[in-house]
Amino acid sequence: MKKTIIPFFVVGLILWGQISFGQPPPEIVVLFTHDLHSYFLPHRTEGSGGIRWRGGYAQIATLIKNYRAQHGENVLLVDAGDFSMGTLFHTLYKSKAAELMLMSEMGYDALTLGNHDFDFHPDGLAEALKVVKDCVPYPPTIVASNMSFGPPHKRDQKLREMVESYPIKKYVVIKKGGVKIGLFGLMGKDARDDAPFARPVKFTDPVEAAREMVKVLKEKEQVDLIICLSHSGTSPDKSHSEDEQLARKVPEIDVIVSGHTHTLLAQPLVLGRTVIASAGRYGEYLGVMKLSVGEAPGHRLKAYHLIPITEEIPADHRIAKMIGRFKQSIQENFLSAYGLKYDGIVGEINYHTETLNQAYARRGETGLGNLITDAFRYAIKKAEGEKYVHVHLVIQPLGMIRSSFFQGNISTDDVFRVLSLGLGPDGLPGYPLLTTYLSGREIKRLMEIETTVSRFKRDAHLQMAGARLSYNPYRPPFDRVVSIKLEEPDGNYRDVIPDRLYRVGMNYYSAQMVEYINRVSHGLLAMTPKDRRGNVIKKVEDGIVQMNTPYGQTELKEWVALTMFLKSCPDTNGNGIPDVPLRYRNPEGRITIHASFHPVEFFRGATFITWGILVALLIAMLVLGGAIWFIGKKIRFHFKGENRNEI
Repeated sequence: MKKTIIPFFVVGLILWGQISFGQPPPEIVVLFTHDLHSYFLPHRTEGSGGIRWRGGYAQIATLIKNYRAQHGENVLLVDAGDFSMGTLFHTLYKSKAAELMLMSEMGYDALTLGNHDFDFHPDGLAEALKVVKDCVPYPPTIVASNMSFGPPHKRDQKLREMVESYPIKKYVVIKKGGVKIGLFGLMGKDARDDAPFARPVKFTDPVEAAREMVKVLKEKEQVDLIICLSHSGTSPDKSHSEDEQLARKVPEIDVIVSGHTHTLLAQPLVLGRTVIASAGRYGEYLGVMKLSVGEAPGHRLKAYHLIPITEEIPADHRIAKMIGRFKQSIQENFLSAYGLKYDGIVGEINYHTETLNQAYARRGETGLGNLITDAFRYAIKKAEGEKYVHVHLVIQPLGMIRSSFFQGNISTDDVFRVLSLGLGPDGLPGYPLLTTYLSGREIKRLMEIETTVSRFKRDAHLQMAGARLSYNPYRPPFDRVVSIKLEEPDGNYRDVIPDRLYRVGMNYYSAQMVEYINRVSHGLLAMTPKDRRGNVIKKVEDGIVQMNTPYGQTELKEWVALTMFLKSCPDTNGNGIPDVPLRYRNPEGRITIHASFHPVEFFRGATFITWGILVALLIAMLVLGGAIWFIGKKIRFHFKGENRNEI
């Protein structure tokens, strides 16, 4: 009897221990990407040891398979937006939805939309979704929690329909390893402002949308883990670090995968219970988080690391094969119209231009920006031929420059990646160049974007050709320009005349952003595009520069303009390939800063803003001085009265 009781007692004790102390909490492995920007193939980029090859979807796919083999159903794969717009592969966006097709094959569980995913307009996004909707194994789940539609409009009708039939959801609940995970997606405020071609689609306040989603996921869905795929970003400037603000205002979020700002967080940001993760850009890293999901509030971060995607990682053959087919389609359906080849050499360079990180750190003029704006000016003149009218100024925001040139040969693919963004009114990829006329007074306002707006919006830093700008950073905002000289047809630089009209070149996106500039400056930087007679232009599209090709007239795309200029460079080493001049290795002084409080320098070229502040200060000083005098007089009178009483 005793011999049979003891084993049952021991077994019971073990079972009691398991029930009392519980099983180990489940672990979830979150793999994450964002800002892939159609970078299907490995590319050259900067690193701690110099320039190296990074990225590649086939290499990322290999790592994903390895993690799934190791952790099974406990792996969650997500992306935080801007999967499109960055390489020649995005030219297949509407026809083949190449990005989404590959993400489907790689097994992404959920993703959100970024601002550049709307660059093909709402109809373009709708067409891409239609292509991928019935793909095998399954279309990626898309969460867009603060995307909204106003009254019915023909420009977003197709997307409205696809939101229902695809579908695009406000949130999704996914089970992994027995854990209920609630996911939702946000478009941040800065990203919203950078998405002019999403109109008339709108985006509501991301914080309010997050609060609504958290409430639904906690109370209705009763999930164990809440993950936000946020295309908002972080910033060293905490006042502009949207995802840090989101974590503070909606502390119930467990994880924020943070896209848009291309931030590389070697260590996550942890605010309360919220973990903020970022893996850079262009698929150069795969982000990995291991979370221990317990019953108590909060989820312990057990591991976090970013895996560099290097040449040593073997390519997944199926993904590599799909990319090869997409590459062939680009050649046949896009590049052949321009007489170009994907890997065709259009020039060479014997130095590295500034990397994007260097350009953003320096802020202001760059050698690469000078090369690009000179190319625009050259190409406009070449395209217009005998009808050419002198272009005094060309501008390009730094944010429109998406890659750099590295020492060696420059291919068509390299050029396109530098100026890869956008879509023209002709429906073809690439922003076209256009010209308009602005008064000298408006050009000063335009330059104040560089002096003031770029201080809080780094991608607004202006690159320019045909101008010599000098400004004083100590002056009041929106009135820091000291002098502007523009190049005349004879090659000489002369001071801008306020009421004279000047021809200005820019890309289509920059022209569309005039409304944003007017808004953020509260009208202080108001500009009105005009024709050469001074009449207001109602449609900026009327200023688009056309060029002749064997297939007829087409829009002059900015990437084509850069290709034309590179091909025109002299072959200095005699190998039959044009060489990029050394002058573009560094900035050459098109923008100069004169920081001074000297009265003569401080007020030189000042407008009503600076003078008005001076007058206000003088009045304030007079009022303060008068108040002090009056109070002093009252005090003296008071003490005199007391002295009389004592006598």
